[in-house]
Amino acid sequence: MSRETAKGEDQAPLILALTEDLFLAPRLEDVARRLGFRLQVVSRPADLGAEGEPAPRAIPLTEPLEGADAALVRNLRRLHPALLLVDTSAAGLPWERWLQTLKTSAATRRIPVVAFGPHVDKATLAQARDLGADLVVSRGELHRRLGDILVEHAAVPDWEAIAAACRQPLSDLARQGMELHNRGEYFEAHEALEHAWMAEPGPAGYLYRALLQVTVACLHLQRGNYRGAAKMLLRVHQWLDPLPDTCRGLDVARLKREVERLRGEVDRLGPEGIQDLDPARLPRFQPAEG
Repeated sequence: MSRETAKGEDQAPLILALTEDLFLAPRLEDVARRLGFRLQVVSRPADLGAEGEPAPRAIPLTEPLEGADAALVRNLRRLHPALLLVDTSAAGLPWERWLQTLKTSAATRRIPVVAFGPHVDKATLAQARDLGADLVVSRGELHRRLGDILVEHAAVPDWEAIAAACRQPLSDLARQGMELHNRGEYFEAHEALEHAWMAEPGPAGYLYRALLQVTVACLHLQRGNYRGAAKMLLRVHQWLDPLPDTCRGLDVARLKREVERLRGEVDRLGPEGIQDLDPARLPRFQPAEG
């Protein structure tokens, strides 16, 4: 874990604190900054664009694509926090629903969650644990161990391992998968890229897993499956965003722009208009210049 390699304070790993306690926020910010993190406090649903009522999920244990919970997942995808601190005594935040949504959505369930609250409210702390919080502590323990908790539980990319992997050449399987993808043979491409990723798990395989998920999104779009494509375009960012602009000779910066553009088009067209998406607008894997 090398937070020092992040370029600039705005790229430091983000701690997102869901709390209404204005007295706690300065201490959180002080400790977070000292350890090389950024802090953002969320004290109302509007801070995450997630106000309003949730829409029913057609498939409960997957990403919501409509309503307030969909906005929550999309904004957390954009913010990409290294850790969520959830105050179980924040009455103005629907933290119970949010926690369940985040931990049952593949796009967000890897985000670590530390829940905290009054030690006397054992039932609420137990509820947070049952909903998927990775660590549950009393407010007093949070104060005592705050620095250790942030360091131990924040999910910070291993920048050095990612950079080292990106200096390596593409594997034969990955190269084959990319060529198939660029020919529009997405099913065959996804099989080759899946094997490439499985051969290199961990940070070394971030690029291959990102390529795999882009290819699966394109496969869903080829078949007119709006929901499948929309979910893949949410999930891919946890693997794509940590990559540098160039990785294994691939123009990752361009791919990021194309994925973001495609996500916007898919959102705009919606399930009724997805058949109108021009196949020529689907992302291609391009080598970096130079």
